[in-house]
Amino acid sequence: MHVRDAGPAWRYPPRALPRPSTMPRLSTFEPDCTIFLDGQPIPARRGEPIAAALLAAGRPLVSRSAKYHRPRGAFCLAGSCGSCLVRAGGLPNQRACRTPCRDGLAIETQNAVPNAAHDVLGVIDLAYPHGLDHHHLMTWSGLANRAAVAFSRRLAGLGRLPDPEALDAERAPPAAEERVEVLVVGAGPAGLAAAEALAGAGRQVLVADAEPAVGGRLRCRYELPGEPDLAWAERVATRVAAAGGEVALGTTVLGLWRDGGSPLAALDADGPPRRLRLVRPRRVVVATGGHPQPPAIENGDRPGVYGGRGLAVALAEHGVLPGRRAVVVGEGAEPEALAARLAAAGVEVRRLPRADGARALGRARVRAIELGGERILCDVVAVATAPAPAAELARELGAEVALDVAAGVFRLKVAADGRTGVDGLFAAGEVTGEMDGARAAESGRRAGEAAR
Repeated sequence: MHVRDAGPAWRYPPRALPRPSTMPRLSTFEPDCTIFLDGQPIPARRGEPIAAALLAAGRPLVSRSAKYHRPRGAFCLAGSCGSCLVRAGGLPNQRACRTPCRDGLAIETQNAVPNAAHDVLGVIDLAYPHGLDHHHLMTWSGLANRAAVAFSRRLAGLGRLPDPEALDAERAPPAAEERVEVLVVGAGPAGLAAAEALAGAGRQVLVADAEPAVGGRLRCRYELPGEPDLAWAERVATRVAAAGGEVALGTTVLGLWRDGGSPLAALDADGPPRRLRLVRPRRVVVATGGHPQPPAIENGDRPGVYGGRGLAVALAEHGVLPGRRAVVVGEGAEPEALAARLAAAGVEVRRLPRADGARALGRARVRAIELGGERILCDVVAVATAPAPAAELARELGAEVALDVAAGVFRLKVAADGRTGVDGLFAAGEVTGEMDGARAAESGRRAGEAAR
């Protein structure tokens, strides 16, 4: 779809597509099970993330913030922001965007009285709009101050201890150490290209990715010019496996350490059954991509504000229509593609290249955006700006970062072939700076060849 820029903010005319009457979900994705949120039944699809089912049911409010009890919803939809923690199946602090639905699953909102939708403790945010320093409450009396601090800390706690039977089911057996030649962290364009170069050279390679499917950003199905598509990612993963490599999906790399002179990685593999893995690779290629950045707008933490890529995946893979009116923030090909996909699904879309100085209106969810004296009615704000490089794992092994002033992020410092300056550690893709999918794949290929 060709879109013409008509100034600082412009609108897509929605196509004349039928809209769901009761649930904002595409008709081809029909619910097949029921989950329960604070005792209320929610239609869902087996295996989809809890957050997707809640969005489809028009329930974007998932939790409350730890101290001020501000309304929270899933933002990144990718497991990195911590805004959607719930108690699920008797286990506290589970990420709703990563925990799969199953029939009868009981979910409770946390840190709220009686629940997140009607939290009476939300008055704290209203009573202390400029912040609350609980260390200086009731300082006229030592006893009163200690009581106030203890009470405040109790209010700020997040979750209750797990049910014993649920905890027993989650326990993973002790992990035996595994050895591989190369560990590739990330199964997006860069990670897959690196793995293909390594597997083609006869190296034993393990690709680990926390997501349930390969592709990384390609799962958005933007199909941008010159960028590889999701089918390419699936073909590469198949070739890597056929060459003797392993593509471990649903597997989070918890940490990378230097142990006895060589790297050691701890991996958490989703179940059932859940298991931990200790992997000692000779070399590591970090292709972890980036985290979506929250918008720099007032009340940008409200339910209804989402990372653009996570929202695109929810639409493509779970048929979730997040709302009726969306504001897409960002400049470039990705926000344009996201806006086009939302519009094609029947959502009325307004685009804002930038949202600096904007203010989100609404409390339980976004109802409008105010910018430059204009009020834009919306129930979705999709932030499709450049992500912040996910450099944490590489930093654990000693890699250095550099400030990208233009983008306002810290990126990994690497040579042209992906070398980080740390022996045995390479990096590729968006973790080294903003780039499109084609350039990410090329950087992964170079890093894979250097790591051979």
